[in-house]
Amino acid sequence: MTAATPDIPRDPEQEVSVPVAVLKKLIVTVLVRKGMFEVEADIVAARMTEADLRGIHSHGSRTLGKYIKAIDAGDIDPRAMSITTCETLAMAVIEASGGMGHVAATRGMELAISKAREVGTGTVVIKKGQHFGAAGVYTMLAAQEGMIGFATTSTGTATVAAYGSTQPGTANNALSWAIPTSGAPFVLDTAIAESSWGKIESMGMFGLPISPGWALDETGNETTDAGAAKTLLPMSGARGSALGFVASALTSALIGRRNPIHKSPNPFGPGSDHFFQAIDPSHFGAQDRFLKEIDATVASIKELAPAEGFDQVRVAGELEWERSTQWSTAGIPFHRDQVSTLAEVCTSNRCELPEGWPSDS
Repeated sequence: MTAATPDIPRDPEQEVSVPVAVLKKLIVTVLVRKGMFEVEADIVAARMTEADLRGIHSHGSRTLGKYIKAIDAGDIDPRAMSITTCETLAMAVIEASGGMGHVAATRGMELAISKAREVGTGTVVIKKGQHFGAAGVYTMLAAQEGMIGFATTSTGTATVAAYGSTQPGTANNALSWAIPTSGAPFVLDTAIAESSWGKIESMGMFGLPISPGWALDETGNETTDAGAAKTLLPMSGARGSALGFVASALTSALIGRRNPIHKSPNPFGPGSDHFFQAIDPSHFGAQDRFLKEIDATVASIKELAPAEGFDQVRVAGELEWERSTQWSTAGIPFHRDQVSTLAEVCTSNRCELPEGWPSDS
């Protein structure tokens, strides 16, 4: 990252700051109104605001309206029961029954962590879940316990062009790894396309063009117009396309479900499947040396001379950690249109805006 080029679109003149507690209150209030149990609505609100705090607004509270529409359409069951259908000491499969993705995903990673604590590693696959937001908020749950976390997903329908084609061959499946350190955890949170649909939406919201090589329009030609984007392009060409295939193999295919290329166009109807893994370094006999080497590696990387145009060398997750620390107390800056949309989602579902909600929204 350069000092002059932020990794997310920002414009203070178009932004409104929302306190974290107030944002959580709005999310919980709306979800409970739509039938969720409050304890599960709290889980969703926690994962959404964690994404927002890291600057991943595209996978945070901005998605609330889409989830409400999916609940109204019957594609998401707000009171779905998660059932463990297969389990051993080191693995499990959880049937999420089409419930809110954040709930089943949180329980999946928590179960993986519990198994890793007992036997060194834990793997949990979620069957028939839903979109779970940002993958990194789940791997961070493992890092907070001193473990290595991995998460991937096979989302609704194919929206990313297969390498060598202009037609979709896979979904924009997310992949995340989190590694504990003595400070900010190393967190790689990415997806297999050059960009996410949410980030393209963000660029359009701020009136900015998208980067060349991100997306194709309806005619199969590259576009820099966020509103014209119809198909995403895989990152690094063949590598991104292949990673999308692997992500679906680890999730949907592994538990006998369809991969995105065989799913219906409805992003919520066919649901999503998720894969979570936790590794406890203490079972490998070198917990202290592991952490010491990781810390030393981070320090050595950060001591490297910055290239031209860079103010410093950072490791994955560092910038998001700094942002989260600052915004936890200062409030989360959103584009004013997002704040207005959230307020409309709240009031249109017969809920009162929480005390402290920005008056200019």
